[in-house]
Amino acid sequence: MKKVWILIILLTGINNLYAQPAGGDSPFRLRGYFRAMPGLQVQEGFSDASFHNLLHNRLNFRWRIFSNMEMMIEGRNRLIYSKAYGELPDIGDFFNQDDYLVDISWLWASGGGWIGHSEIDRFFVSWRTDNWRIRAGRQRVNWGINIVSNPNDLFNTYSFFDFDYAERPGADAIRIQHFFDGMSSVEVAVRPGRSSKEMVAATKLLHNWKAYDLQAIAGVFRNRLALGGGWAGHLGGAGFKGEATWFYDLSDNSGGRRDNIVAAAGLDYMFSTGTFGIVEFLYNGGHGRITEQAVLITEPLRPDNIMFSEYAVTISADHAFSPVFSGGIALMGLPDIDAAFLMPRINYSVHTDIDLELISQVFLGGDGSIFEQAGTTFFGSLKYSF
Repeated sequence: MKKVWILIILLTGINNLYAQPAGGDSPFRLRGYFRAMPGLQVQEGFSDASFHNLLHNRLNFRWRIFSNMEMMIEGRNRLIYSKAYGELPDIGDFFNQDDYLVDISWLWASGGGWIGHSEIDRFFVSWRTDNWRIRAGRQRVNWGINIVSNPNDLFNTYSFFDFDYAERPGADAIRIQHFFDGMSSVEVAVRPGRSSKEMVAATKLLHNWKAYDLQAIAGVFRNRLALGGGWAGHLGGAGFKGEATWFYDLSDNSGGRRDNIVAAAGLDYMFSTGTFGIVEFLYNGGHGRITEQAVLITEPLRPDNIMFSEYAVTISADHAFSPVFSGGIALMGLPDIDAAFLMPRINYSVHTDIDLELISQVFLGGDGSIFEQAGTTFFGSLKYSF
């Protein structure tokens, strides 16, 4: 706990000392938010109701060292209460596990349904010129194209169900990008692992062809060969996106199938009424290949087994009713496990820096699956950004 507050005080102090306007931009910047999110969870038939709460603080610090070099440090502090956590004796170990190469997270409270956890999920130095960009450290290496499922995202997948983590996870990696004339580039990224079988290393080629952004990737994902690609463009008046990756075991897996494909494609469209709609299809060829189960439904899965089912269809719509009031709904169907997910939400901007949001997550069906265990949760969120 002491480390957490030292970090908060240090970053806040730096911002107060150096972020004062003095005839020019300060090389230091601190941004962040505080969020309170109480929730009520119920099981099928609205039985076994339980209350839980989340207090979430995020700090984003940037230091512009030179005109072409900067350092970023970002992290979050969370205090969570859930009755279900009190019934899981190993839940503290789950939060305290760190898949990063360097462990810079702290579990400072655990027991009685309470979890207090802090982590730094961005910590990198970036250097750039007109044609080159190099980053080293904890960062987000975002190769995904789709909105819901990203089989091209080899380095740091995220969970569609974790709506409170808009920043998404990072990776301890070295990333080198070179930009050619026009809209083409080549990128190499390496994420070392604690062992050679945990390493991720790949190359991405990006090229624009007839108003389509096309990408191809090739590399190694945790002792598996990964070859894939994707596109983003327009089909008529709609956005048309897709990506796919083929994975192949580099070593024998005791007679099981050594390869699988994960692919997703979708359309998005802005209607004349101002409603933005999305439909996306997923084929998850890695489903059932890995027997390990997620502890929490918000836990990110691997790109070679990116969903809790083999197939998924997602439909969503968002609409701004006024400059300060908006709403939306997302529906996901997982037909092969007879499960579905529904998430309606509304947002009201109380003030320039204060947002009020009401969200519900409804998990249906999936007998014996993590969907059946998740039930239905109603959230209220009040967020202050600074």
